[in-house]
Amino acid sequence: MIGFITCQERGAADKLLAQLADRLLSQGRDVIGMVRAEVPQRFECEMHLRLLPEGETRTISQDLGQGAGACSLDAGALEEVVAQVGHALEMAQPGAIVILNKFGKQEAAGRGCRDLIAQAMASDYPVLLSVPPETRADFMTFADGMAEEIVPEIQALEAFLSRESA
Repeated sequence: MIGFITCQERGAADKLLAQLADRLLSQGRDVIGMVRAEVPQRFECEMHLRLLPEGETRTISQDLGQGAGACSLDAGALEEVVAQVGHALEMAQPGAIVILNKFGKQEAAGRGCRDLIAQAMASDYPVLLSVPPETRADFMTFADGMAEEIVPEIQALEAFLSRESA
């Protein structure tokens, strides 16, 4: 099952999922995936992901220069991160939890973490992620009834995982 949260405040879902990942890792849980990393910004829209469980931080954006109107996402860097997480998922032990930062524009377009979600589901690992309002319709089509919206609170996320792991 896929558990998802939607937060209206920019960055709130990122912080919540990172907090949950840290909490689960501190409890010795097997957590695989990626969450947004808090790194000082060198340029507008700079994006970093922290890979789980190791904690390696990877940059997935490129500096397009001042005044650029295009998206700063480095799709190639994102695909490298997805491949690295996919490899970790192949090595995962039963009972692993998968946390992915979001189902965003790349996933809505058929790229990004879509294959990771499917891989985790095929292995019966619970998946947690955020779904921004602008990609919700695409996500619901992708999830095809296999997703449950969760109140964006740490206790609700833990309750979802307890049910899914039982």
